[in-house]
Order: sequence, then structure tokens, then C-alpha cells
Amino acid sequence: MRINLQSLLIILLLCSLIRTSVASIRGVFRFQRVYENAYGAVTFNHEKHAGSAAHHSAYCHSALQVLGGKVNELFAHKVCKFCHESKNLPAESVSCHKT
Repeated sequence: MRINLQSLLIILLLCSLIRTSVASIRGVFRFQRVYENAYGAVTFNHEKHAGSAAHHSAYCHSALQVLGGKVNELFAHKVCKFCHESKNLPAESVSCHKT
């Protein structure tokens, strides 16, 4: 059986959607992380972000891979801040860094 590229991409997309649905049911995306730094801790609630903007998951996760696989200052100030600004959400330092 030969599978062309388009069919393969559709299969991979469906598998991804199923995996995401199963993860949602199991509550895998329900976590919170605190990133400590010199300017004050930044608390990230994954459930809040994934629940309200699930369609942006690929944007965040692919950016995370491109920028070294770790949430750091570069990631937060480029990816998080850009997304917040584009949606008119709080993006200034005082809204993220809590002392």
C-alpha cells in the first residue's frame, strides 16, 4: 500500500488531534509553572492558556523548539509578549513579574 504525502499529512494531523483530545480529557495540560528570575517570579498557567487559545498551541510549542526547548527570557520576551500584545492583553513587565 502506497501512501502519498498528502495522505500522510492528514493521518499525522488526525493523530495529533486525537492525542490532544485524549490529553485534554486526562487533564495533562493542567499545570502551572513558576519561573524565578531577578525581576520577580513569573507564573505561567498552562491550562488558562491552552483552554482559551488552543489553536495557538502549535505556535507556542514550535517556537519553544526553535528557541532551544526551554522557557527563558528570550522565549518570554519574544513569543509570550508578542502574543499578549497582539491580543491587547497585559504585556508589560509589571503584569508578568511579581515580586
